Amino acid sequence: MTILVSCMGLITGCRNSMISNLLPPADAQIQPKGMVTASSLPEYCSPDEYRTFFEHFVRGQDYQGNETRLTYTADIIEVRDYKNPSYLIGTLRKKDDEFSIDLRDYRWVQLVPSPVDNSPYTRLQIDLIRMNNNTFRVNYIKAHYAYDPKGEGEEYLDYTYGEPGAYIFEHRNGCWNLTQKLQ
Repeated sequence: MTILVSCMGLITGCRNSMISNLLPPADAQIQPKGMVTASSLPEYCSPDEYRTFFEHFVRGQDYQGNETRLTYTADIIEVRDYKNPSYLIGTLRKKDDEFSIDLRDYRWVQLVPSPVDNSPYTRLQIDLIRMNNNTFRVNYIKAHYAYDPKGEGEEYLDYTYGEPGAYIFEHRNGCWNLTQKLQ
């Protein structure tokens, strides 16, 4: 039996459905438009794979080259106050959001020049927090890292600076989706 998880996007009137694979062969190949089967979703869409999902989301595509950032961003992103997330500042459309986290050389960064060490990007301290089964939060803040002179080239967090920010991801339609930005 194939379980249809949900509709992609925000289509009014869609419901979770179940369709049996015991349909005649001609009908078995016809799938309701806009529905995604659980077996067609990437493994990183699993609720427990939120860390792996986030890495794919940050890169903008998964290892198979499938687009992730645009695919798994809600059509409307709520912009909320970092200190008081219940306060709605406004909304952004998917295409207007400027997701500000990237990975460079296995380091979390913002692609803006660093004001503290003249590098082409600004390092970040990132914390992924699982809020519940359907929500995780990514806290970030600009950070300066230094090398431990007694260690073997290992870095440590020296200090953080600037205003913190966060992103909220919710498990919707069978996968994680960026739904809120906290500033």
